[in-house]
Parts: sequence; C-alpha cells; structure tokens
Amino acid sequence: MIKKIILASLSCLLLTLPLLYWLNRIAALPQHEPIQTLTQYVRFLYARDFRQAYRFISVEDQRLKKSHDYVRERQPFTGFALDVARRLAGLIEVRPLSSAADGERNRLTVAMKLPDANSVAPLLHDWDDKRLNTLSATERKNILTTIDSWADAKKLPMIEGEENFVMIKEGSKWKVFLDWAAGAQVQFAAALPAGNEISAEPTTKETVARSGDSFTIGFKVANPTSKEIVTRIVHRVEPKELAPYLDLVECALLLPVRVGPGEEQLFNSTYLVRGDLPDGAKTLKVTYEFKVESN
Repeated sequence: MIKKIILASLSCLLLTLPLLYWLNRIAALPQHEPIQTLTQYVRFLYARDFRQAYRFISVEDQRLKKSHDYVRERQPFTGFALDVARRLAGLIEVRPLSSAADGERNRLTVAMKLPDANSVAPLLHDWDDKRLNTLSATERKNILTTIDSWADAKKLPMIEGEENFVMIKEGSKWKVFLDWAAGAQVQFAAALPAGNEISAEPTTKETVARSGDSFTIGFKVANPTSKEIVTRIVHRVEPKELAPYLDLVECALLLPVRVGPGEEQLFNSTYLVRGDLPDGAKTLKVTYEFKVESN
C-alpha cells in the first residue's frame, strides 16, 4: 500500500519535470523482480512512448525487429500528447496474481488497473495529437490540472482486467518476451502500371506480427511527370485463404488521391492481425497494385 501511494505521488510530478529526470526515476525502481520491469513496459506502451518501451523487450525479439521499425509501425505520441499520456500512464497499477517459472522464463498473470482512455477522450480532443500539440500553455495546464483533480478525488475513470505475460531473464535483468519468432512475416510490395507515370515503394518491406498485433506501414508515392495524376490501389493479400486474417483498418489509397507534378507523398495504412490467425501461417504477401486514373 505504501509503495502504491509513493508511485501515485510521483506520477503527479512526472510531467512537470524534464524527460531525463523522469527516466532516471524509472531507472531507480527495483529491477530484480519481473513485475517492476513489466509495470514500466506497460506504462510506456500506454503512453505510446514506444522508443522507451522497446528497451524492455527481450533481445531475442529485438533481433527480429529494430527499434526504428518498431516505433515507426506504431505511430508514437510526441509533444504535449505524449506529456498527457505519460501523466495518465503514471497512474497505472500492475499486481501479480500468479507466477510459473520455466527455466529462464517466468509466466505471469497480473491484474491491471489503468485510466480509461476512451472516457477521458473528450477532455483530450478525442486524442487528436495534432490538436493537442497546438494548445496554448494555459490550455495544457488546465488539462493536466483536471486530470490531477480527478485522480486525487478518485473520479478518474479506470478499467480493470487480467493479462498474461512472459518474462525472460537476461543477465540480472528481466525483459518482456513477445515471441515474435512465432508470428507471421508480412511482406509488402508495389505493382505499378506500365510507363513512368508513377513510382511507389513501401517504407517497410517486411515486418513480423503475431495474432492480435496492429501495425502501420507507409507507401511513398511519387509523380515524376509534369501533370497531376490521380491514383488508387487494388489491395491484394496472398495466399488468398489468409486474407481474412489481416484486417486493413485504415488506408487512404483505397480511394483516389491526387499527386501533383514532381510531388512525393507518404500514405499510411494500419493493419490488425486477427486473433484467430491459423497456427503455422508464416508468410503473408501484400501487394498494392496502383492504378492511374484519368483526370
């Protein structure tokens, strides 16, 4: 109980201090127990501070996905959006329910209590990070003060649930084991029409994802001509029988878009790997077949 009170008190101060101070405070927490590592990891995830979350992922997983790819695929918060997410993340509580040791690994079942991001969305302009980052200093202070007052009065909407994690011991430290090696490789390519009207390539040619994972990739689309072009894509997934297991959540290129002469634009697409992806599904090939339409 005392430990929770101390952590809650610190969380109210986190964002009035520089990031380095915050990171030093986190580093000062005990590292010898897996629950401390897991708590830090969950808080960084909630805050969409993926560069810091990556530090707590196992080396075995990191071999399959570099830090810059991991961050780029997840669209991190920046600026005040990150600040306010950190403030809320500092209120997260993680409590162990059961633990099963398996060699260097530890399977944890934990109870988690965290701020309901949907309930606080109206205060935070529906989590529109661009809008949040343009707020005045007074507006930012009012938002943080409101969150603090709700938390102090126990009126901040919270959600509770249980989650399972696997932790792995690396030297004297514990890391979160995501087992990306058991996931599917998702490969991206562009198919272009004949001629030189358009060029396009994915920012990520290949990633690895497990059931339930979401990720964002981008396509750079360039118009090397002296006239505006209108383009869209036909989205193909192979093998076809696996296409229903890769949900395309958002993609601007499914509708016609305009690219000016000599212009290059970046278009993002967000995917969700369905939780019932068949075991043994190791490779999905995604092709963006570009069509150039008449103006």
